[in-house]
Amino acid sequence: MKITDDPLGYAKELAKKYTEDQEKGNVTMEVVIDFNEKVKESDAIVSSSNQVNIGYFFLQKIYHDLKIGDFFKKVTSDSKITFDPNKVNRFLTYARILEPDSKLGTYDHLHMYYEKPTFEYVHILRTMDILAKNYDEYICHLFKHSNTVVPRDTTVCYFDCTNYYFETECEDEDYVDEVTGEILKGLRKYGPSKDYKPNPLVEMGLFMDARGITISMCINSGSDNEQICALPLEKKLIQMLEGKKFIYCADAGLGSLNIRKFNSMGDRAFIVTQSIKKLSNTLKEAVFNDYDYRLLSNGKPISIEHMKSFDKHDKKIRIYTSTKRIRLWKPIRRENSDYTMKKH
Repeated sequence: MKITDDPLGYAKELAKKYTEDQEKGNVTMEVVIDFNEKVKESDAIVSSSNQVNIGYFFLQKIYHDLKIGDFFKKVTSDSKITFDPNKVNRFLTYARILEPDSKLGTYDHLHMYYEKPTFEYVHILRTMDILAKNYDEYICHLFKHSNTVVPRDTTVCYFDCTNYYFETECEDEDYVDEVTGEILKGLRKYGPSKDYKPNPLVEMGLFMDARGITISMCINSGSDNEQICALPLEKKLIQMLEGKKFIYCADAGLGSLNIRKFNSMGDRAFIVTQSIKKLSNTLKEAVFNDYDYRLLSNGKPISIEHMKSFDKHDKKIRIYTSTKRIRLWKPIRRENSDYTMKKH
């Protein structure tokens, strides 16, 4: 402001000049060091930088584009809270990306950010309560507004489950509601661990779009069967997508009969892993007859023989479309059944 009345224009001109200098190879930098300057005495056990973090400004642009502040205004409009949950959530988000730490660890390093945000540790816990209470609305809000940041491709939705172990030897006890008598199952429970740890687990199911970007997720008790969480989460996904067609894609462990039947309705389809050895002779013949295979990207017919023989380095052959991975599918109708299996 001391140099010009138009700081933005001045910054753009300066950036343009630096870019031109870089292209010409004229980039220079001068550093002045005073060897007579002494290091200031400090009681700190280790040395640390006194420079503040301004790199999170890039993340802040994306955060504001997602209009998360509007979400918190909506869900807290009827409450009498005295702190800003959006500010708390904002810096928790930055910390998770730039320097993952515990909630307390993030709170202890707030002074390192340029804005030097001020809120108490208890406000972090209160913000977690708000997010937990409005979990589905928050996930839906992020998905809808993410289209303004990056185009979302939900033609194919990938689903998988994993679990996390906790370093405790005791699982959570079930809770019985004294009023309704309802049994609320504990979250950390013993179950089959993905990494073979003999500890209580928590299970997570995750949906991703065709670009590999998260759409929705759920957290269940570690003793629950993976297939149980697939349909409830997918029903929420259908509401989020507002009836748009998509293909459910998962491995064999998440492709039970009920899941396949559900995804044969409402103009949906599915791709699940299937052991060819266990198929009937009729279906084996249908898989290997190299007939009616199509590109998933545009539906054009293609043969496996052509996929094996064409020159992948010939730029004139335009098989690759939106991605370098070529996906194929063919409809196969099971006998005496009301659903379709697809192979890719």
